[in-house]
Amino acid sequence: MISEKNRIPTVDNVLFRDVIGHFASGVTIITTKHEGVDYGITASAVTSLSMEPPMLLVCVNQSTGTCHAISKSKVFGVHILHAEQVELALQFARSNTNKFEGVEITYGKLGAPILNDALAHLECRVVKEVTGGTHSVFLAEVVHAGAEDKHPLAYYRGKFGHFQPYDNERAYREIKRKVLEREFTAGESITVNSLVDLLDMTNQPVLYALAKLEGEQLLNRTKDGDYTVTPLTVEMLYDALETRNVLEVAAIEKTVGKLSEEELEELRKRVQETIPKTASQLKPDKYIEANIALHDYTVALAQNAALLESYRRLTAEAVMFSALRAALETNNREAYDELNKLAQDHIFLLAAYEAGDKEEAKKIIQQHTEEAKKLGKYLIGNAGGSI
Repeated sequence: MISEKNRIPTVDNVLFRDVIGHFASGVTIITTKHEGVDYGITASAVTSLSMEPPMLLVCVNQSTGTCHAISKSKVFGVHILHAEQVELALQFARSNTNKFEGVEITYGKLGAPILNDALAHLECRVVKEVTGGTHSVFLAEVVHAGAEDKHPLAYYRGKFGHFQPYDNERAYREIKRKVLEREFTAGESITVNSLVDLLDMTNQPVLYALAKLEGEQLLNRTKDGDYTVTPLTVEMLYDALETRNVLEVAAIEKTVGKLSEEELEELRKRVQETIPKTASQLKPDKYIEANIALHDYTVALAQNAALLESYRRLTAEAVMFSALRAALETNNREAYDELNKLAQDHIFLLAAYEAGDKEEAKKIIQQHTEEAKKLGKYLIGNAGGSI
């Protein structure tokens, strides 16, 4: 007799993928050698299993050549990547390519190829192989290991990143938010001591955050060692929007006509979230967040870490959105009219993606850039010429 518990269906796989993506992990490359051929694949499903004896648990998709090679050779190497190895992670994630091209390796004690520049590596001998859905799960003894003193590469919700001490990152995020949202106004003097008191932390993370924000040109350092917020002008905004245009066109070249139905469905969802409701229903923060998420997603689809990192360094739009938030909160009719035009661009862009029409998509992005310029010019002018 089937129990009630057994009648409950498993979770939808799309939902599962989204939820499990919230689990931050390190990034590894698994390598092996079989019949004279080197194999390798990027993986995050790697964990320690036992200390006595030292053992790892590694999951590898059964559709890959690396999985079959490990099954035959019974040995593999695990390489924990450092923060500067995003491109290497992407190289080993691509199928049907020479993954070892340009990569310096040696062969370890068990004969598996060992990457010379990893943060850490472990050489493993398979003790047992079991099947779990689409993957083989290898239980393996560790026979040799080594590590370097570098920062690890991290993976979270489909994006690469790097680990930072918590207080450093918290100080940076909080001060940057206050700058972008203009809680600190342009020209206002900001001191280290005032931030230490405001954030209730020590000097070191505050100094780290200020130096990073100065490097991003969001803050200027004064002669007496204090900081001021860099004002956003129309010219600076135009430069940022033109840069965004170039990056989005580059992403279009790599993605339009090549997306899966799952990716297109996610794009549809994100576009729908940017369609403004009536003035009485629209929530500025949620609406602005949806716009940022849509543009970020179109660039992220290119799966090019350098392209995405360049896009995310653009900050002028975030300042403009702060001014837009203020305009929406006062029911500014011209701001709403311009937003409706931008929303229509999103709808047309989605149609171009669905049709696989690169040239139309690029045309819409250029039009969208001009509309964003118009809105930005109005908002900055309404604020007195700078924000």
